Amino acid sequence: MPRDKRKIDPIPEHFKDEKEAAEFWDNHSVADYWDEMQEAHFEMAFDKMPKAIALEYPVARKLSAVSRRENKSVDELVNLLLKEWLAKKPLSKVSPARSAKALKHA
Repeated sequence: MPRDKRKIDPIPEHFKDEKEAAEFWDNHSVADYWDEMQEAHFEMAFDKMPKAIALEYPVARKLSAVSRRENKSVDELVNLLLKEWLAKKPLSKVSPARSAKALKHA
């Protein structure tokens, strides 16, 4: 069917949340709305230094399933779980130099 003959849903003026926006764009092509797009300029400040970690496949699969069910990103869920787990762990008074030396020999 020619492109101009298809019915194209209008872009909603506002989305109630990220999930609604994601659902809209999961079901619509940005190519159909290219002429409606406006140039945007913005700056981002990252107050956290992201770290990459390797997860075992079964752990990653379960995390993905739980994150979808909880409507949280995997990153958000991992950070939450690690914060809760770390809160239960006592911190030892080890100097940074001694700690680095222990890591080299581990």
